Amino acid sequence: MITYFFTLVLKSAGSLLANIEDTLYEAGCSDALVCSFNGTVYLEFDRQAKSPQEAITLAIENVQTAGLSIASVQEGGVASMAEIASRSKLTRAAINNYIKCTRGPGNFPEPVYGLTSGSPLYSWPDVAVWLHQHGKVNHSVMATSKAAQDISLKRL
Repeated sequence: MITYFFTLVLKSAGSLLANIEDTLYEAGCSDALVCSFNGTVYLEFDRQAKSPQEAITLAIENVQTAGLSIASVQEGGVASMAEIASRSKLTRAAINNYIKCTRGPGNFPEPVYGLTSGSPLYSWPDVAVWLHQHGKVNHSVMATSKAAQDISLKRL
């Protein structure tokens, strides 16, 4: 078994925060850390499974058993340059150099959102694949992002 790290963002769970930890624990989410940002509740999982698909799918089922709804699987979505740096454990400067093709092999994935605002967002699964191909993140990070993207497209 491999441990996979991923984040599930919940829909409208702020009002349930008082009992949410017990409810999630009873539904099989003992491996989730309950977090909140500006009223949005999200769960950080460290889940052991045979595959990232199995880990994420079972976590979604557990959360739904608890009576909660999933808004997104964070690793299947977009990421800013700062978030790319954080997820990959690289510096912002390194990521900026990859984006601008001043370092590295080139062909960094192009942004998919935020171009007109000046805050570009990149497809995290595409970036994770690129980083993995160039030895910057391990297989688990890349596989989890691809599984999250596939699951998001099918289920959410």
